Amino acid sequence: MQQIFAPEIRRKYNVSKLITFDVHEACNTAYRSDEDYFVRTLMPFARGSEAGNAMYKKVLDDFRSGKQVPLTKMVLQEFHPKPSGLVLPSSKVVKKFDGERIRRVAWKMVRGLHFYHHSGQVLPERWPTVGVQVYAGETPPPQDLLCFVNIAKSRGIYPGAFDYKFEKFPEIKNLHYWALLLWDRIIIRVLFHDTACICETCTSARATSVAQQSP
Repeated sequence: MQQIFAPEIRRKYNVSKLITFDVHEACNTAYRSDEDYFVRTLMPFARGSEAGNAMYKKVLDDFRSGKQVPLTKMVLQEFHPKPSGLVLPSSKVVKKFDGERIRRVAWKMVRGLHFYHHSGQVLPERWPTVGVQVYAGETPPPQDLLCFVNIAKSRGIYPGAFDYKFEKFPEIKNLHYWALLLWDRIIIRVLFHDTACICETCTSARATSVAQQSP
């Protein structure tokens, strides 16, 4: 996703080796508003790294120049100093997210990378066993995720801005485990059942998909 790379970073490091595919324009642009939201809602947690600081500056510069003003204001409203009346410690706030929009973009990224690394295998756009969790700020990653990122192979070409790791675990019914690292500050974990999974949820999803495709 090109938006992850701030123009300043693209110029400085000649970011020219991004993975790209030929896709339907309508399919790709259908995600644009969610991608705009994805970058802006996560941006407050990106500060502290070179790529993250550049992205933070890019979003603020856009806002000051009149770009994406309604969206940025909407994201600012996701900060709550007293969520549900709860009094937080001094200087602490709660940041909320639109989980479905985050999930949709993260799953799109995983689908594209999976297609690239697995000989064109297409994952369904809607797959009920996808789980997406975001770890940023003062939300530490769980121990299983920390162990995974320490042993799995890094795949990102420009890891300071975007890195990713993945494995499939046959011993856990071919569970797919992905970790996306944004701006060296935010980890997104994506777990999903294999498309050949025979659990009740996956079997039902495949049957529904076939029925919808039938004339």
